[in-house]
Amino acid sequence: MPSEFRKILLTLGTDIDCQYKDASISVDYTMTFHNHDGYEIFLMLGGKRYLFYDNICFTLERGDMAVLRPFDIHYAQSRDAEYYERFVLNFSETALSTLLSREELRLLREKLVPCVVHLNEEQTELMLDFFKRVNGYFEKSGFLSEKLQHTALIQLVMYAVECIQGEQTVGGRQIPAQIRMAITYINQHYGENPGLEEIAGACNVNKYHLCHTFKEITGATVLEYLNNVRLSKAHSLLMDTGYSMEEIARETGFSSSLNLTRVFKKAYGMAPTQFRKRKESMR
Repeated sequence: MPSEFRKILLTLGTDIDCQYKDASISVDYTMTFHNHDGYEIFLMLGGKRYLFYDNICFTLERGDMAVLRPFDIHYAQSRDAEYYERFVLNFSETALSTLLSREELRLLREKLVPCVVHLNEEQTELMLDFFKRVNGYFEKSGFLSEKLQHTALIQLVMYAVECIQGEQTVGGRQIPAQIRMAITYINQHYGENPGLEEIAGACNVNKYHLCHTFKEITGATVLEYLNNVRLSKAHSLLMDTGYSMEEIARETGFSSSLNLTRVFKKAYGMAPTQFRKRKESMR
């Protein structure tokens, strides 16, 4: 996979922002929850990325599309040893209002709900084609080109809505109650490092059914998800506190600082002490 970072940026006033990234990832030292004042549609083309939204950590891989509405609080993270490739589109309702009526905007607003959708390969290629069309008008100028730019955006958004309404939608409202219970249990008890049987028992569900459904919803196994939450919490404690490695290990459910260091280094490509030093050097 290419080691260089390549970025194509399209900005039409303040209404549309479309980015393509093909990168070997370095650690994001400034990772924080944030929001946008417009919509965001995120299409994974390769590799792996972690999206934290609505108290859930989604593992995104090729074919996964995430939709966020204005001011939805979230963050996305990649790890040092992992590669990813994706398109991201940010746009305001103003960009749509040039070609849609007020009633059409209202209907679209109802259907463009925050969610994660897994697209099959045919859908992924078609959605990618829509992204390329939006991006492809970057070098063009003039009144007609601007109309075509906004037309391409509306086509992309309408296809996203079509995918959202399909059977493979995974959004907050569609998550089964038992899976939501498992996620909540992990989020509350990650520091105790609960096992699979404990989590399944707390949710009153068969562990094999939990494993199958959980991965289908989040993109990760139950134990992978638990590990992602623990790593995310360790990351935050390294960023925001002066806790020792032993204290962070206890807070996040690792058996020792050595175990924390081993798992953290495997995920981020460096020991937590080195991570903290690099973060502090950037201040």
